[in-house]
Amino acid sequence: MFQAIQGNEQLYKKVMEQLQELILDGKLKVGDKLPPERELSEMLNVSRPALKQAISAFNILGIIQSRQGDGNYIVSNTGHIFNPVALSFCLNEGNEEDVLEFRYILELKAAGLAALKATPQQIEKLRWVVDGLRFVASDEERFAANINFHSEIIRIGGNRLIISIYDSLKDLIVKQVASTDGSNFYESHFVIFQAIEERDPARAALLMAQHFTKKFPNYKYYDQLDKL
Repeated sequence: MFQAIQGNEQLYKKVMEQLQELILDGKLKVGDKLPPERELSEMLNVSRPALKQAISAFNILGIIQSRQGDGNYIVSNTGHIFNPVALSFCLNEGNEEDVLEFRYILELKAAGLAALKATPQQIEKLRWVVDGLRFVASDEERFAANINFHSEIIRIGGNRLIISIYDSLKDLIVKQVASTDGSNFYESHFVIFQAIEERDPARAALLMAQHFTKKFPNYKYYDQLDKL
């Protein structure tokens, strides 16, 4: 599976590229343990310091977890220690309207997809999530509950690529939803839940659209997008 690396320029980057390819090809999966570093460095034909530099970088990204006395494991990127997507967005002067636009385009279809694909167990979990929206006691709780509701709809859709992208943008979404006023907080989410529960994808998407237009009325392309 591992191949010897040729050349000596920025070897750690070549190690990272090979590990990334193995992950994308499905040859390395969450939970897999990498060979011992001495053995892996020989397999890749790189020095131990170059290998350690690559593993350290993946540790920062949350892709590899180094367990003292046990070894290096492939893990899901759930630590949010470093978020390259969000960081790149900010460095390139992305703004809240960009986040809103992304969410509007994605979440309308996601609500419809959830209505089509939700299992009874997922409906019950979403019911529990939406019930929790009634009892928020602070802005911080409201932000967390809001993200939880929308994230759960994304997860019900079951598309791993969409879930990964959405999760990578959660920090940006939290900042964006902080600008809402919180009026009709429970009610505006409950009607979306009802449409999903009733397996009505068109209504779920429509109600999600109305949810966005009421919470973020200043976005100017709603009408044009809805006609596409």
